[in-house]
Amino acid sequence: RLRRLSGGKPVGFKLCIGRKSEFLSLCKAMVKLDSYPDFISIDGGEGGTGAAPPEFSNSVGMPLLDALAFVDNALRGFGIREKLKLNCSGKILSGFHIMRALALGADFCSSARGMMLALGCIQALECNKNTCPTGVATQDPYFMKGLVVGDKTDRVYSFHKNTVESFVELMGSAGLEHPDQINRTHVYRRVFMNLVKTYEEIYPTIPKGCLLEGGDS
Repeated sequence: RLRRLSGGKPVGFKLCIGRKSEFLSLCKAMVKLDSYPDFISIDGGEGGTGAAPPEFSNSVGMPLLDALAFVDNALRGFGIREKLKLNCSGKILSGFHIMRALALGADFCSSARGMMLALGCIQALECNKNTCPTGVATQDPYFMKGLVVGDKTDRVYSFHKNTVESFVELMGSAGLEHPDQINRTHVYRRVFMNLVKTYEEIYPTIPKGCLLEGGDS
């Protein structure tokens, strides 16, 4: 209905994974109704905002990498991965952060914190008080004058441009020509002392349709 009323604009939802069973129930509902969003955005537990209660931003939600791998696998397991796009956010600040997110199943990424820092945010944690000292999150004219649009525009543009370029360089160094070629075998992670594993070994990809009734085990 939202898609129809908006003239065909993409419609999706965002969530931070808590109980895995709840997301699996969402997948079951999508399959049963044969109705799918255009995208799902996964926010990692390490994400957050200065307006959030500290206990929530510090302690609630599954970390991004684990959540992203789980959601990608869940959608694959129910045979609906190709029905929608997967977005993710959670301290994505560099080209490598984009690389590892795509390796774990994301189609695209969102960067809030990185863009905010480029804009001039100093993480004063006063987003909800209208007293942001840098003018980023306030309507108070006294503080707003600290946000010099002409200067900050260039800074945000440069951060975005250089971050994307560093991602493309990483992709090229792996011998890849397109982001669709990135998978979990392309990223390594030290898990203990001298033990290094690929993301495929840490977060094994499950077979398509294996979570459907009568699917492959």
